[in-house]
Amino acid sequence: MKKISTFLIAILFVCNLNAQSSYTVNAGNFYYTPQLLTINVGDTVHWINDGGFHNVNFDVNSITGASFNNPVSFTSTPTNDVEMYSYVFTVAGSYDYDCSVGSHAANGMVGSIIVNAASSLENLSVSNRTISKTYNLLGKITSEISNGLIIYRYKDGTTEKKIILK
Repeated sequence: MKKISTFLIAILFVCNLNAQSSYTVNAGNFYYTPQLLTINVGDTVHWINDGGFHNVNFDVNSITGASFNNPVSFTSTPTNDVEMYSYVFTVAGSYDYDCSVGSHAANGMVGSIIVNAASSLENLSVSNRTISKTYNLLGKITSEISNGLIIYRYKDGTTEKKIILK
């Protein structure tokens, strides 16, 4: 009975996730890593500050002064906080951005995000990813061989949810 209850809770949890993923972009002195990221509509990107005073600017190119012409434009407030900014992408398209602080963009602090209109089954099987950590339904770090809902976090910042029944 306990396994059935856990399974039903896991199914409800997975349905609520709506196949949306969360990605991390690291920012530091003159870099965003990864510099190019491909995601799906509804996915969230979190920018993490590895050090320095930075922002994410999706509005006007800091080098040329011209608009990026992104599907949606926004700019975060410059900060030296670890958690710089988070954004849920709701409009598909190609987005370019930079750090508009000082000459950071001119020194290479630029990035691009491609937002796909809808996820497809072929996007579900991604190879060559390395697992960083695995979590259970409660968010506790667990082993990869556990039963129930397991959330895999990969080193490239992507996440994947699986239900393991043994």
